Amino acid sequence: TDHQVQEPIVFVDGTLGGGGHSEALLQHLEPGDVVIGCDVDSDALETASQRLSNHLANKNVNNTSRVPLFVPVQSNFAQLTNVLPNLRHPMTQQPLLPNGTVDGILLDLGVSSYQIDTAERGFAFMKDGPLDMRMDRNANKSINHNCSNSLTAADLCNELDQVELQRILKQYGDEPRARAIAQSIVQQRPLATTQDLVRAVAAVTPEYAKQKRMGRTASLARVFQSFRIVVNQEDKVLQEALSVMCPTLLRPGGRLAVLSYHSMEDRATKRIMRDGTLHPTPETYEKDIYGNLLGPPRPFKPLSSKARSARAAEVKLNKRARSAKLRVADRCDT
Repeated sequence: TDHQVQEPIVFVDGTLGGGGHSEALLQHLEPGDVVIGCDVDSDALETASQRLSNHLANKNVNNTSRVPLFVPVQSNFAQLTNVLPNLRHPMTQQPLLPNGTVDGILLDLGVSSYQIDTAERGFAFMKDGPLDMRMDRNANKSINHNCSNSLTAADLCNELDQVELQRILKQYGDEPRARAIAQSIVQQRPLATTQDLVRAVAAVTPEYAKQKRMGRTASLARVFQSFRIVVNQEDKVLQEALSVMCPTLLRPGGRLAVLSYHSMEDRATKRIMRDGTLHPTPETYEKDIYGNLLGPPRPFKPLSSKARSARAAEVKLNKRARSAKLRVADRCDT
């Protein structure tokens, strides 16, 4: 980093989940530096706080000057512009962000392994549980107005018409059998559990297919993904986070890292990092006679034009890394 004065470095893990990324960040930081771990899911906050208890200020007061600090915050990452300015340092009670900015932001999009592995959350088609899929099950009480949506995946399956179900599966899952699956969901109503949805999909998809993409497991992954995105309004939350929260909170020279798992997320991340907008127009790319861009300011400079994928060795250790794409950009001085 380019800190002349030894100010503490502050990183934001915007998608805390089980706390794995926060733990890795804390291992590379100095005593007094801070990782703010954010999650809308109170269960995830509790689990991660136990995992990182040695870094909590109230765990062992004598220890905190010798280790980087972990500060858990219940918030959706898109809402951090409202939440972080009010945060106080757990030791000094001074504002945690005196300049209003942070040094780095990490967003690991999609559902966490912690949530997938908890059957009663309804995220996984391999486990039987209620057809829920809400990241925040106390949605009506949530501080996050972007996700104050208490509809479950079961509500969507049971109440939407076939045309709307087909649109969701096509738009958010690129599902080739969207029409047949939507029809099957309507025929099999009411759906209450994850296995009810699995049966509706299984009724119209072969278990195996010559093309892996056309097999049942691939279809189930896309169907569950589609409903999860809509239940949690993930497309709106991501748009808000990339176009408002990240440029506002990152200091010039600060770094943004985004891990995405499907084309919609990666496309949005790429556009914001490259063009500064999700909806580029011809003006976005207009240049003067010297080749300088004339369009709206671009808050980010991507470190590479291509996303990085997990290596085979990592996928072997963690199957869920198979579809992960990493994009990294620095905050420009705009």
